[in-house]
Amino acid sequence: MKQSTIAGVALGCALCAAAGLAQGADAGKVRVFDATQLTLDRYTVVTRIWVQSWRSAFWVPTYDEVADAISALTSKAADAGADGVINLHCLNDTSWGGGYFCYGLAIKLK
Repeated sequence: MKQSTIAGVALGCALCAAAGLAQGADAGKVRVFDATQLTLDRYTVVTRIWVQSWRSAFWVPTYDEVADAISALTSKAADAGADGVINLHCLNDTSWGGGYFCYGLAIKLK
């Protein structure tokens, strides 16, 4: 009985680790598009990342490097099922406690 429990826990941990690796790979597939690259009829907006919620009036995620902020945003877009991000804007303001904050539209290509 104990062996099957240990095997079950080990299998569960392995599946969770594999799911995490697959999610990280999906974030790499999310492309960042310039606003001039796509016409409005070529995509559908999935969500507005980090500015759609009422929480953004009180807190937004900030990062030390702009690359980290963009990476976090594309990862969030991948979690939402998006193919890309458009209208990406990054800000750096010391009044927020320092760091970079990026926002944009997560999109699904047609």
